[in-house]
Order: sequence, then C-alpha cells, then structure tokens
Amino acid sequence: MITLEHALALFLFVGVPIWDALETRALKTGTNPRRKIFCYRRIVAVEWIAVLLAWIAFGSSVFFIWPAVRQTTPQKIGTSFAWGFAVASVAGSLAQVVLTRRCGKLRDKTLKAFKGLAFILPVTQEERSWFALVSVTAGICEEVLHRGFLIRYLSDGPWHAGLWIAPAVACISFGLAHGYQGLSGIIGTGLLGAVMGVIFLATGSLWLPMALHAIIDLRVLFLLRPGELAP
Repeated sequence: MITLEHALALFLFVGVPIWDALETRALKTGTNPRRKIFCYRRIVAVEWIAVLLAWIAFGSSVFFIWPAVRQTTPQKIGTSFAWGFAVASVAGSLAQVVLTRRCGKLRDKTLKAFKGLAFILPVTQEERSWFALVSVTAGICEEVLHRGFLIRYLSDGPWHAGLWIAPAVACISFGLAHGYQGLSGIIGTGLLGAVMGVIFLATGSLWLPMALHAIIDLRVLFLLRPGELAP
C-alpha cells in the first residue's frame, strides 16, 4: 500500500503538471472543434481514477482529518474562521455575478480577464454542460487528492513533515496543477489551496472545502453567457 501512496503522490507532484502542459498545448494548437469536450472528459476520468486510488490507500478516512490531530487542530484554528470564510466566499461570488450582469464596464473587464483562458473555457451549450461536470469533479476530487490525501501522506505518512510543512507543500502541488492559468494563476490557486487546507483542518472534514471549490469553479458559468468567448 505504501507503494501506491508513493505512486499517487508522484503523479500529483510530477505527472499532473506535465499532463497540464500537454493538455494546454493541445487546446491552444488543436483544430478539432470538440477538443475542449475531449479535454473535459479526460479531466473527469483521470481525477476520479486518482480519487479511487486515494480511497484504496486510506479508505473513507481520506475525507477526514486523522485521529492524531482530531482532538487538537480544530480548537487551535477555530471553526468560526472556516464558516466565516465560506459565507464570505459564497456571498462574494453571488455579488460578483449580479454586479457583472448589471454593470457593462465590469462585464467588459471580466470578459477581458477571461479571454486569456478562452482556450479552455466553454463556449457552446455542450461545452458548458461538460464544464459543469468538470467543476463538480474538481471540487470533490482535487480536495480529496490535495487535502485529504496529500496532507496526510506528507504529515502522517513516511515523510513525517508535520502539520505546518505538509499543507504548505500540498499548496504548491495544488498551484502547479493549475499551470494553464499562468504564474498569477499558480500563485492564486496555491493561496486558495492554503485556505482550503485550513478549513479542512478546522472543520475536520472535506465537505465544506469541496462545496466551496465546486461553487468557485461553477461561478464561471454564471459569469459567461453561451458563445461570449467564441473566436
């Protein structure tokens, strides 16, 4: 089982960034009009397979903090921060959607920001449907892999990195997995991963981070109308 854990960790640290670079190049240079659909399908398949391997390695406990930290971590961090951030994030996302739809200047600014990621963002209705599935998949699977599995693997596994270093290293892995967003995207997602890690440790489970992650990704579908990023 240790071998499986090492293999999955290696995939997250090395395999995912390489896969990300290859997918990005294929999306940017490909001419197949269904290339985004194929990319979305691969993301869904690969991430769920990786989660299955994490489940085999740690069982259902991959969704929860492990017994060694269960009695101390929530009291040190405080669940009020976790729920406060969750409420603020949902309210902020909702406000962003409403303001973007009502304010023309803000909408133009949002579209300009999204154009840099037009190669991977959905345009057609079919792409939007698959993107919704990708968003939910990412919300569940990436939290399981980068928080539920990787933090425990680094902290409680063979490396004994501790509860401060392990989440930091997991955040780096999470950021590198979003290399298609560029350097600013890597840094931004890495910081978001740090917050998700704190929420995970504060609440004792992945349910809240998974829900927030999915909402953040699904927000794109409310900010973009079908066809807006069409060439």
